[in-house]
Amino acid sequence: MKTKLVTTTVALAAGLVLGGLALPSSTAEAKIHHTTMPKALRGTWVHREKDNIGGDIYKYRTTIKATKYVYNYKYVVNGKTITKIRWSGKKKSPFYNHSDLNVKKLKKGRWRISWYKMNSDMARTYKRVKHNGKPAIVMLDHYLDGRPMKIYYYKQ
Repeated sequence: MKTKLVTTTVALAAGLVLGGLALPSSTAEAKIHHTTMPKALRGTWVHREKDNIGGDIYKYRTTIKATKYVYNYKYVVNGKTITKIRWSGKKKSPFYNHSDLNVKKLKKGRWRISWYKMNSDMARTYKRVKHNGKPAIVMLDHYLDGRPMKIYYYKQ
């Protein structure tokens, strides 16, 4: 009985050692999660606006380019780029084992686009709509005083 127990223990230990050697050692990083943009928001979307402030005319142009894995946001005033953002659904975030891009589906066909795990000032809520008979996306936000803001971007 004692010999049988010793033999079983040795065989089990040898199997574990040999099994451990047979497993490939992996030094590569874990695969990151690739985030995709919703099909409803993909494409190039543009919002243009003019304003007369103190006799000076300001021309504003905001462009959103969304592909399967990339969200680009560009804000231009009088031909000068003020804000430019690019979040990739494939590029690994420097802080998390996840891509830079975060897409969250909300109620009523709305989508929240942001930088992964960050409460970014540039996080935006979009919804695909028809406005003035044209396909558009509307950015839903609030002014500092709490009033709702809707900005329409049209397909370019």
